[in-house]
Amino acid sequence: MLNSMLRSAKRTVKARHAAGGPIVRRAVSALSLPWKAALTAQHILFNANYRSIVRLRLFNSGKVHQTSSFTSMDRYPVIFSACRDYFPGKKELNLLSYGCSTGEEAATLRKYFPEARIVGAEINKHSLAQCRARQMDDRVRFIYSSPDEIRKHGPYDAIFCMAVLQRRPHRIAAGNVTSLAAIYPFERFEETIALLDSLVRPQGLLVIHFTQYSLMDTNVASGYEILGDYNQHDYLSPTFDANSRIVPGRAPLNTIFIKRGP
Repeated sequence: MLNSMLRSAKRTVKARHAAGGPIVRRAVSALSLPWKAALTAQHILFNANYRSIVRLRLFNSGKVHQTSSFTSMDRYPVIFSACRDYFPGKKELNLLSYGCSTGEEAATLRKYFPEARIVGAEINKHSLAQCRARQMDDRVRFIYSSPDEIRKHGPYDAIFCMAVLQRRPHRIAAGNVTSLAAIYPFERFEETIALLDSLVRPQGLLVIHFTQYSLMDTNVASGYEILGDYNQHDYLSPTFDANSRIVPGRAPLNTIFIKRGP
């Protein structure tokens, strides 16, 4: 009932805004503020996932990257297939799904790596609870995403960081933002890359996909070589340099990296 009333009110506001003169439009714009407040209140009261995201933004803004919990099964078949093929015949792999949301990525990795040990790390406690409610085999574990907890289960043969190291990409694209310094500075990205780098075994894979920055701009870049031409060609958000400034016309960023070593 409440949803229906709010949708009806929204349609009415839009219609009045479009049809009226300047005074009417200003009045309608002012009236839209209480409507937005009511909608936010509704989400906080009745949507547990929304509440969990608000908590992250309020209390963990310095630790999180992407706060959206959107995910789905088998989102990256080409990338996951390439990673599987990189380890021909190797069964005892230890994999990390960094920012695993509600667990679909870990469940997908099980299909590509049927005998691997898989660790899913998630900072959103509401999403983590959904992960742990999944019916998974005993070689899949879901943990709270903190550096110490992630290190306990490493090192890893491959780390998958998919659509995590970014901040509000759709808004960034729509808002024509030219600098991420105040929103999601490069230093935050690089700090996480340094952590993940410390946990990847030599000759292992670090997979960084759908991100606003490039691993090749970080201090660990010389320790990696690019595997194939897998990239984020369909990423709609702009990408930025090590100074957090937009790079106009930048080529799609690479995705799969091999850690150099013996």
